[in-house]
Amino acid sequence: MLGTIRSVSPSAVAVTLSLLFGGAGFADAATGGTFLLGKANHETAQSSLSDNRGTPLLLIAPPGKAPLAVNRSTQVTKLDAQYVGGLTATQLAVTGGMGVTTFDSSVAIGQSPVKVASTGPLRAGLYYVSASAEISINPSDIDGACWIARGSSPTMKLAQSYVPAQGDFPVAEVTAARVTAGDTLQEQCDAGGNTGSDVFGANIIAIRVASSSNG
Repeated sequence: MLGTIRSVSPSAVAVTLSLLFGGAGFADAATGGTFLLGKANHETAQSSLSDNRGTPLLLIAPPGKAPLAVNRSTQVTKLDAQYVGGLTATQLAVTGGMGVTTFDSSVAIGQSPVKVASTGPLRAGLYYVSASAEISINPSDIDGACWIARGSSPTMKLAQSYVPAQGDFPVAEVTAARVTAGDTLQEQCDAGGNTGSDVFGANIIAIRVASSSNG
């Protein structure tokens, strides 16, 4: 027995083709269409995703895989990130310390090292360090010196100024120094005798230029 052939409307044909091609994996979602997971989706206008109860988008990737990828290095306005290059915002923050001995007071120095200026405890990292002072060498003390050191190793000279004669001299030291968390950076001075040499206006400034993972 022959079956009856009925006419099919154009809209039904369109729906049927859409289902066939969509099911076969050939469809691309375009502006105004349905977003297809696992398919290429193309937009000519901005799309938005909102959630009035919480985080509107959660991306989960397996270990070692990035949960998000972009194709441009253009800056994203108002993007707030917890980590940059594996470091937290706190670790990346510019921090440092300083210490000053004013010119209206002096620090007596002798043959043993004396701390004339010091930062407070520092975060772990690499610091740019600058120190200076006015050193007055008594005629009986022969010579003197000042240097930058870590508080944990005050006799290890990271940068030094040497004064080979008696009199008043400005001294300055500059270096880069890596410190562990809680350590300090200091300016230390000594003299070639113990007969009344002094240091005035000592100061040290340390600015962290790179942090470490334990900072």
